[in-house]
Amino acid sequence: MSSVHWSRYREQGFFLGIKFLFWLHHRLGPVAFKIAVYPVVLCYYLKYRSGRLAIRQYLQLFSARYPQAGIKPDWATGFRIFLNFADSAREKLEAWFVGMPLGRVNFPRRAALHQLAQGGRGSVLIGSHLGNLEVCRALASMMDVTVNVLVHTKHAKKFNRMMKLLNPNSQVRLTQVTEVTPALAMQLSESVERGEFVVIVGDRTPINSVGRTCIAEFLGRPAPFPQGPYILAALLKCPVYTLFCLRGRDGYDIYMEQLCEQVRMARGNREGHIRELVASYAQRLEHYCRLAPLQWYNFYPFWDQNR
Repeated sequence: MSSVHWSRYREQGFFLGIKFLFWLHHRLGPVAFKIAVYPVVLCYYLKYRSGRLAIRQYLQLFSARYPQAGIKPDWATGFRIFLNFADSAREKLEAWFVGMPLGRVNFPRRAALHQLAQGGRGSVLIGSHLGNLEVCRALASMMDVTVNVLVHTKHAKKFNRMMKLLNPNSQVRLTQVTEVTPALAMQLSESVERGEFVVIVGDRTPINSVGRTCIAEFLGRPAPFPQGPYILAALLKCPVYTLFCLRGRDGYDIYMEQLCEQVRMARGNREGHIRELVASYAQRLEHYCRLAPLQWYNFYPFWDQNR
């Protein structure tokens, strides 16, 4: 498979397709959405060859690693992931613009998160593109917990444009960033000192910071992971948690686990500590992939990208 960085892959038809499905759902109801989603996603699936191949690579590795799961790396399974992604995108927009009923969210560590915020101790929360992280972000807002969401520039522009069209009064705050700079670190340090949280994904390598990656085993193969979340956490001198949000039978299950109390950048061993944290994150990512294998939404060659 071609070795191309994820940022060079264009999410063809994403903006218009998801906007149309979201509009349809709220104008005509869930039945209309369920009828329309199949032809819309099928067109996208047939057109988006690189995405199909990337998902097939993921499914092949997953099925080889966990044959007992019964996941087949075929056309039908790949299409199911694309359908799940469309539904996830709809719920992502609902979480921001309509709100997510707390009864549909199972978050055992909700009290711990609230306690951290009330105690004036912020943290870095490292999420992923497995499941639906937007539900976590929206839920945090509903809990009166402040979060600072770091997203890559081109995706933030697309998302902000969609928010403006669908909800002109939306006050959702996203911080557009392509790399961790001293100015950004200073800004976020002040936020963390106020008990706020910083949300960043740990499964996307940096756009403009070539070489700032670590290799860790994921589903039986070496894969590149960004160093940025851990360098940022070291600068902020705060605890680090992993954060995963998976679609369940009756709603969403949110999992928050402490990765470390503080990232320690010991002189001469900075790379070593970061490699350990990246490896731990990759293990937790794989663990939750086993819980929801068809909620993997990285539509690019994850293991073979340029870095």
